[in-house]
Amino acid sequence: MDRACPGTARSRWEGRVSGNTREYVALKFLFTKSIPGHGDIFEEVSESELQPGDILLFPMDRSNDIISRILFKHAAIYCGDGEVIHFQGAGTPNSSALISSQTTPGLISKQGYTALKNDRGNCQIYRKKGGVDLRAFRSKLKKAMNSEAEYSLYKNNCIHFALSLLGLEKFYSQLVQIQDEGGSSRSGGAANRCPPSRAGQGSSHTA
Repeated sequence: MDRACPGTARSRWEGRVSGNTREYVALKFLFTKSIPGHGDIFEEVSESELQPGDILLFPMDRSNDIISRILFKHAAIYCGDGEVIHFQGAGTPNSSALISSQTTPGLISKQGYTALKNDRGNCQIYRKKGGVDLRAFRSKLKKAMNSEAEYSLYKNNCIHFALSLLGLEKFYSQLVQIQDEGGSSRSGGAANRCPPSRAGQGSSHTA
């Protein structure tokens, strides 16, 4: 596992968040591609090797602010067939709107990989060493697309979501259920929200 030298920006940042496990998880992945309790389990791969379960790190936005482009990343997961799935705060597409401790409505969605790359710019691609269980991964994708969650930059963000799909981090979500005309429930509508600490979990600095 990477270790930052005392006094560096990364060591100060890690020290500041060490008491906040969820924020620490996101920052460790962002800066070292390691996960507390799992160690260094990711390797960088090229776009030509892209496969389902790979994590994509895009610039938060396409601004000319170099610092923002380096420090703030948006995570997505490649699903296969040219599609990605990602989680973001609804109506808050850029870094300046998301640097806040405020909780906002979240949006889990699928999008074309090429379209997302055209919108945000080129990405870095990381793969879990040893690969992923595709059957379990696809099951989690299906569950995620029938879920909703509150977005929080520190507590419940795109990196937590991405890691949850790989079984590496908890994600605070509430399964969406609606009633059809016959009275039986099915996925796809409004739900009663649970507090984050009690909400259902997927098996996941940032947007």
